[in-house]
Amino acid sequence: MSLGPVRWSVGLDDHVTCVAVHPDGSHVAAGSLGGDAVIVDALDGQVTAKLASHPLGVLAAAWSPDGSVLATGGQDGVVRLSTADGGVVAEHTLGGWVERLVWSPHGVLAAAAGRVLHLVRTDGTHVHAYPQVSSTVSAIQWAGNGTRVGVASYGGLTWFDTDKLPNDAPARVHGFKGSPLALVLSPTGKWACAGYQDASIHLWPLWSGDELTMSGYPAKIEHLAFRHDGRWLASACLEELTVWSFAGKGPKGTRPAAGTAHDGRITWVGWQPGRDVLATGGQDGRLVLWPSPASVDHPLEPIDVVDGDDVDGDGDEVATAAWTPDARGLVVGRHDGSVEFRPVA
Repeated sequence: MSLGPVRWSVGLDDHVTCVAVHPDGSHVAAGSLGGDAVIVDALDGQVTAKLASHPLGVLAAAWSPDGSVLATGGQDGVVRLSTADGGVVAEHTLGGWVERLVWSPHGVLAAAAGRVLHLVRTDGTHVHAYPQVSSTVSAIQWAGNGTRVGVASYGGLTWFDTDKLPNDAPARVHGFKGSPLALVLSPTGKWACAGYQDASIHLWPLWSGDELTMSGYPAKIEHLAFRHDGRWLASACLEELTVWSFAGKGPKGTRPAAGTAHDGRITWVGWQPGRDVLATGGQDGRLVLWPSPASVDHPLEPIDVVDGDDVDGDGDEVATAAWTPDARGLVVGRHDGSVEFRPVA
């Protein structure tokens, strides 16, 4: 398996902050730090809609599960719902930078603005604003059947039951004094894992068992990703990729498989949907494909390495990326404002 040459590329006005692929793979949304927000045809890269901008920068974008609306958020404190043709369904000023947007399977948008979690429906109705959590929300995840949502902030992980409103008291709190940077839930529903500023990964079993901490990293943990079946957890620290086994009782007492193929910090990590291949993007502009580990006793060796120089001659940093739902292509946003599509060959 390898990444093919760039099929199309679109330029935004500033460094790309987010890309989001429509659930049916037909369109790609992208936003920039300059405030640009566009929707392009995933087949040929033609811009099909230019959305209302977010002054000071777009920070997040996410399609609803049914693909009917795109949510965008920005430094202007606004969350906006738009249709695929650019029409505005609704917008709400939430009173803080809107950096995190995550849809539930049932079409409820969780949007974080500062220390407050908001809920918005696909029709634009603002459902609820929860009481402030301990500090700025740095990550959001929906759990279970989509009625419980968790937010990471300094002090731990706070869970809310969205089906019990107007009761908005936390359903559960997993406490930990530290600054979380990333949060993922195992597809099996067993684990919540957070990457921290203090160079550790903290794990909470959602139903029973002991909390775990995986430490010893040389720097903060900003990127985590579970494989589709929950068997492997990928984490990135500086230029090194590590992959932990979650077979059996989990990673307690084990060590990860590790590998290095970047000349700078890894800036994005994502598993190919439904497959056993992992992709990473880096500060060096490089894209790397990795296989699932055969064993944690052997180093990780890349399947394919595509240098940034292969793109446009300057090897510009990978800012973010997203797989297409059919796993046949990778959409990459770069620091220079370019958004590119590479098919899997």
